[in-house]
Amino acid sequence: MEIVKLSAKGQLVIPARLRKELGLSEGDRLFIERKQEEVILKPVVKLSKLRGIDKLEGASEEIEKIRKEWDEEFEKGIKEL
Repeated sequence: MEIVKLSAKGQLVIPARLRKELGLSEGDRLFIERKQEEVILKPVVKLSKLRGIDKLEGASEEIEKIRKEWDEEFEKGIKEL
């Protein structure tokens, strides 16, 4: 676990080690979710990272799982507006 500081503008820096491990770079988008007193950040999967996934064994199941997660997160976001 690491400690980061929130700026006056509400910004924070994700430590370089975590950015590298998660493959995050400038301009990437993140979902932000609140669960009680926790704030959860989840990287938005880039479509380019899914290139060729259909050729993997069991890929259709994985694609459906990702599609379902996206749909749920999208619907949840719409309801919160």
